[in-house]
Amino acid sequence: MLKVGLIGCGGIGAVHAECWLAMRDKVELVAVADMNEERAQKYADKAGGKMYRDGRDLLNNEELDVIDICVPTFLHADYLEWAMEKVPNVIVEKPVCLKEEEAQRILDAEKKTGALVQVAHVVRFMDAYAYLKKLVEDGTYGKVVAGDFTRLSPRPTWMAGHDDMNRTGSMSLDMHIHDVDYIRYLMNGEPDSIHTQAVKDENGIIQHIWTSFKYGNAVLMAEGSWNYTSGMPFAQTFRVRLERAVVVLSEDGALKVYPEQGGEILPEIGAKEEMDMGINVSDMGPYLNEIRYFIEIIETQNLNSIVPLSEAIASFRLAKKEMELA
Repeated sequence: MLKVGLIGCGGIGAVHAECWLAMRDKVELVAVADMNEERAQKYADKAGGKMYRDGRDLLNNEELDVIDICVPTFLHADYLEWAMEKVPNVIVEKPVCLKEEEAQRILDAEKKTGALVQVAHVVRFMDAYAYLKKLVEDGTYGKVVAGDFTRLSPRPTWMAGHDDMNRTGSMSLDMHIHDVDYIRYLMNGEPDSIHTQAVKDENGIIQHIWTSFKYGNAVLMAEGSWNYTSGMPFAQTFRVRLERAVVVLSEDGALKVYPEQGGEILPEIGAKEEMDMGINVSDMGPYLNEIRYFIEIIETQNLNSIVPLSEAIASFRLAKKEMELA
């Protein structure tokens, strides 16, 4: 039974906590930390574990197999560096860092400690996106010709300082990076070139971004914004033209394939595991997928992690390049 600690229980941390609790057959959530004692105590009680106000205290006092870091983004790099010194297996929320200096520092720490790190770029674990990746890998309908990915949200008023570049990195690094990372994953690396346009607010913060990524003759577009009105639901979609089919994920979550010869295919993908955590997360399934995958890596020692630290940093650097171009 793997012993797990969780640092951060707000927002996405609460989602991760529920996932660890759902995996009691494989893991024991032995310690939880959050500056908000009520939140920390809630999940410590549910898990039957210890409660800490300070994540450093948790790291210094617990013998753990796994640590899960869900602190605010501006603290990711520091906590990741501290965690790699103490715990052999670390999962950390995205974006993994906000600055290039942090990126190099945590890469050096990974090399020094030998810790196994996975970054929680959850879109890679969403069933529809995983299905598309496998179609492309297997060559079922040929290569990618063109694609369009969107991620649109009402303003994230649940997130403290959401437009603070030094706290969240703004929409570009907090939300849009999901599609930047997935496009790199789908296309197996860096684009030949990118072109970016953006709408900024009066403080110069990007609120809406469009980027085209060119891979050989293929072009993929990603659009992101969290500047929509409160009544509009969160939406993530894609439309990808392969050589012999089109694959579409619509706003209602329906995934369809339209082969060249005609007709429509509705692939069988996992059913939603509904949840309401007060943020724009309604499906627990992808988060369970990524955490189960990380546990499988630890158990089998098959170290080909789907989102290793180096991959997450490459996606961070590409998103930063977009911001510079904008």
